[in-house]
Amino acid sequence: MLTSDKLSIAASAAFGAIAGFLIFDVPGAVIGAVIGGLFALGAAKARVRPMIATTTFVGAAAGALIGSSVVETICLPDSCTGLEIGGALVVGIASLIGVGLVAALVTRSFDEYDESVAAGKEPPTPGCELPESES
Repeated sequence: MLTSDKLSIAASAAFGAIAGFLIFDVPGAVIGAVIGGLFALGAAKARVRPMIATTTFVGAAAGALIGSSVVETICLPDSCTGLEIGGALVVGIASLIGVGLVAALVTRSFDEYDESVAAGKEPPTPGCELPESES
């Protein structure tokens, strides 16, 4: 395992702990740290770039905070803990999917650009335009 993978695991666990603490105090911090660490460990084993894994998890943690905060705002104090956790899970998972998709597409775009430059070809241009000879 690379040093960058270990740093990604530590950073994801730290962000998970912070988000978990803000959602559900100390038990939430422990659960968030475990989820963050396991997420980054799984990403490292799948050979996902560490910065992509970390930023994707941070986006999911931010989404979980937003989901929890929205439910907390609607409910009376200390009356909807289960709903807050449910809101955090739903919005966190949706954020994970959204941020992960954007990260994958941006990474793929940069990889295609780098490959074309390395091969000595003209870099791809924006859009799906046809060459002038085919229009």
